[in-house]
Amino acid sequence: MVDLLSEAVGGRVVACNDEFFAEAQNLLKLADPVWKPDEYTDRGKWMDGWETRRRREPGHDWCTLALGLPGLVQQVVVDTSHFTGNYPEEFSLEGCGVGSDDRLDDAFWVELMPRTGLSGDTVARFDLKSGGRITHVRLNIFPDGGVARLRLEGVPVPDIGGVCPDTGMVDLVSLGSGGEARDASDAHYSPPSNMLRPTDPRGMWDGWETKRRRGPGNDWVVFKLGMAGVISEAIVDTRHFKGNAPGWVTIGVSDDGGVWTDVISRVAIEADTVNEIPLPRETHAAWVKLDIHPDGGVARFRVLGRPDDESAASKRLQYLNSLLGQSATSFFHTACSSTRWVSSMLASRPFGSVSEVLEAAEVAFLDLEEADWLEAFAGHPRIGGRGDAMASREQAGTSDADSSVLAALREVNEAYEEKFGFTYIVYATGKSAEEMLDIARSRIENERHTEIDIGAREQQKISATRLRRMLCVSEA
Repeated sequence: MVDLLSEAVGGRVVACNDEFFAEAQNLLKLADPVWKPDEYTDRGKWMDGWETRRRREPGHDWCTLALGLPGLVQQVVVDTSHFTGNYPEEFSLEGCGVGSDDRLDDAFWVELMPRTGLSGDTVARFDLKSGGRITHVRLNIFPDGGVARLRLEGVPVPDIGGVCPDTGMVDLVSLGSGGEARDASDAHYSPPSNMLRPTDPRGMWDGWETKRRRGPGNDWVVFKLGMAGVISEAIVDTRHFKGNAPGWVTIGVSDDGGVWTDVISRVAIEADTVNEIPLPRETHAAWVKLDIHPDGGVARFRVLGRPDDESAASKRLQYLNSLLGQSATSFFHTACSSTRWVSSMLASRPFGSVSEVLEAAEVAFLDLEEADWLEAFAGHPRIGGRGDAMASREQAGTSDADSSVLAALREVNEAYEEKFGFTYIVYATGKSAEEMLDIARSRIENERHTEIDIGAREQQKISATRLRRMLCVSEA
């Protein structure tokens, strides 16, 4: 498991009601808490943790934190080291799944840990049955006191940007997508798993460093990619390693972790530099081996490429099946704005494959009535009008259309809405503005019930395409 919350992976404090004696950011420190018997501040005893003042009124103290790696929390660690007479009697933990913008006002919170007793100067571990994909947690302490560290260990579940961005490549070995350092020749100073952290390195301690090699050979690490795929480039980041960076690196790939092929052979790298190493040709891999010659330190290692459809779809299904509350509703609402259709899709989770998602969508559409279809149509912008990123991509054919064509589209949209009472719906992907204009002109002669039927079929095609895009599979 991975600590999803620590500062090493980008965890941060969003808000807390009190941090009078010691700030909440200390909860996220990677290092074990320390005790300094003679250290005081102008507010009292210095403590390596989060500590609130003594509460003199009803209630309890709390702190909200954002996970650096959203995911499935499987174990909670509450560390009260060095808090002996000032630890909380009890704690509880809640979690929610929202975006990275910290909009928590309407968040759907689930209980991860009920109100549970604590002891002082103790590291307490609690196993959890995951409540879904968590992005934020709220630590409640009763009634007040200090906690040194909070660890949330589990499985990262990346968002779509970490799996299939519209442009460019993704890091296939990222800790956030499930990449692992499986074996290494040496981890004398620090473990090779540090190289997979999503944050920028902060110092030599925040990377992998081996002892000085005095005999023949070289040091190496074997990685299992979080997503198998086609690799285009590797990044060997030696920042902060100035007199102890490797002189050269070799990179090997494998599909089974047993048979290896070198794709980069002993290329020189620079110290304290982000070394970008393009491959001579794109290569498929599920495993990667980094050899450093002869020894030294590397801060970060990235493997850039495109994941296989199967690997990407697997990550996206894990994401979809683990979404909580409004996040799950928003996912399906992006594909279709019908409340009844969305409710049916939510009830169909979990899905075992992309085909199951698409089949469930078809079945859910069979139950829709006219009011449901009109609700779905209302979720679309006018053809040629402004919409969200998904709609803009679908209506790309209008982006460079002649102004006269766009003016004609506005006129036909208005006439269509005046006659039928709902928005003109057409499967816009791959169509030019002229084509969509001609279709609208031909369809405006139809009866209302005919247009509802046509619009329903177009909506189903639109939803299927959107679901495929959101699940990172090739469009049909």
